[in-house]
Amino acid sequence: MIPKGILIDCACIFLGGNLGAALKQAVPKKILDPMNVIFGLSAIAIGILSLIKLSFLPAVILALILGGLIGELLDLETLVKNLFHRLITRFRFSIQGDREAYLQFYLIVAVTFCASGANIFGAITEGMSGDMTVLLSKAVMDIFAATIFGATLGRAMNLILPLQLAILCAFFYGGQFLMPLVTQEMLNDFMAAGGLLTIVLGLNIAKIKQTSAVNLLPALVIVWPASWLFSLFF
Repeated sequence: MIPKGILIDCACIFLGGNLGAALKQAVPKKILDPMNVIFGLSAIAIGILSLIKLSFLPAVILALILGGLIGELLDLETLVKNLFHRLITRFRFSIQGDREAYLQFYLIVAVTFCASGANIFGAITEGMSGDMTVLLSKAVMDIFAATIFGATLGRAMNLILPLQLAILCAFFYGGQFLMPLVTQEMLNDFMAAGGLLTIVLGLNIAKIKQTSAVNLLPALVIVWPASWLFSLFF
């Protein structure tokens, strides 16, 4: 089975990101800042919609706490940031302005496209049933978001695409094997955990509150067994 929804979403991000990079000098900052706020608020709205689908709130909270602790102890943000910095340097993409601020925003954009709840849920759904409605809906927003983000990050944004394709395809093909093992409650709680992560990303994009989204990524793994354990007792 070909992951058509994933390929369409990646293509939209590729087109939007490179269009934004090409228009980088033509887009004034007074437009970029409000648009980032709008996309941040949109991410928060998507996260809230995902969050209300949860089945076991204690499982989601436990996953978030344990995931955050693991992420902080491993300092995942620094590890991923250093990785992207090496890649950007290796491929000779230029970083304009404050390097730390650039890399911080780069990380937020990378997690938004690679590990948001909507993207992963869409990949799993398409893998299980062939329904790519979620990914097509996400692609419509992503092409505009990528254009705005590309105007800030430049063509270095293209380095995110192989990682996004690999992660979403893993969930797409893994979804076919997970189907007999995953209950609807586990899927709901995964969506809720992804929704919380998406809310954190939205707060970062809109510059309302800066919190490490990368360090919360382990929660997306922990929520599966946590939800299963709670389903045994409730």
